[in-house]
Amino acid sequence: MATSVTTPDSTADRLQRAGRRQPLVPIWLGVALYSTGPVFVQASSVSGPVFSFWRLWLGVPVLGVATLLLLRKGGRLPDLRALRWPLYSGLAFGLHQLMFMTALKATSVTDVSLMNTLAPIIVAIVAVPLFGERPSRTFRLWTLLAMAGAAVVVLGAAGGPEGQPLGMVLALGNVFAFAAFFLVSKLSRADIDVLPFLLGTMFVAALTVSAFVWITHQPLGAISGRDLLYTLAVAAGPGAVGHFATTWPLRWVAANVPPVIRLAQPVLSGLLAFLILGEAVTTAHLLGGSLTLAGVCGALLSPVAHGSDDTETDAEAEQAAATAADSA
Repeated sequence: MATSVTTPDSTADRLQRAGRRQPLVPIWLGVALYSTGPVFVQASSVSGPVFSFWRLWLGVPVLGVATLLLLRKGGRLPDLRALRWPLYSGLAFGLHQLMFMTALKATSVTDVSLMNTLAPIIVAIVAVPLFGERPSRTFRLWTLLAMAGAAVVVLGAAGGPEGQPLGMVLALGNVFAFAAFFLVSKLSRADIDVLPFLLGTMFVAALTVSAFVWITHQPLGAISGRDLLYTLAVAAGPGAVGHFATTWPLRWVAANVPPVIRLAQPVLSGLLAFLILGEAVTTAHLLGGSLTLAGVCGALLSPVAHGSDDTETDAEAEQAAATAADSA
């Protein structure tokens, strides 16, 4: 009678299995961390590009230390071919940061937030040729409800959209740039580990923003110690932990799912702004927040939310292994 020898699971193995079983948990954590970013930006007294400059450059050493620790634990070093992914994503993320921050100055926060609700549509269209994903009708309907709720939330934060042409163009470009960053992040998961990918992404994005800051002569030195702490908080929270939490499980979820979860971000940001900054909560916030959360939950319970082909393959492999073990 043959006996099998089992080796103890490492922490990485256990995390890998947990990510396959519950990939939406870290994505929700990342979105929760993302929602703190606008609060820190709103509390700061510097311009958007200056805040972005310091947030990116402070994030590079944070991710650098994390990457070094990963490599010491046996993580894989990316090859030259895999480095194209952080280059592409870094350019996209840097452009997103610049257009997002500049759009906030050229038009209203409401306009920019309304444009951001288009992200699930853009990702859904591109995900068809890239990943072969076709969301079900139920998923699409729940997504539309979540988008409507997000629109109600952001409209309730101001008197209405201002619609300044330059700001609206930049806001739309920001949505496309972030969608490109997200899609490249998902494409990269098979070729490069998350931490080296994010380190390269933030480094390239920091260079991109630095070029803009240098050309436009932004006052980088006119930043207080408190504002530096705010930028560090964004770099470490949403920038490092948040991006890791949303990027790491992308190989196990459909590309359409994370942008829908991100629709809850205005609701969470509004709640934090109420608790920390004392901003008012209106009926529109409560109504829109309820619609958004209902739409997000409904979309996640629809068939497309149960994961990509990788998840199904992994599940089948685990089931086959369990069957083989029982019959041995």
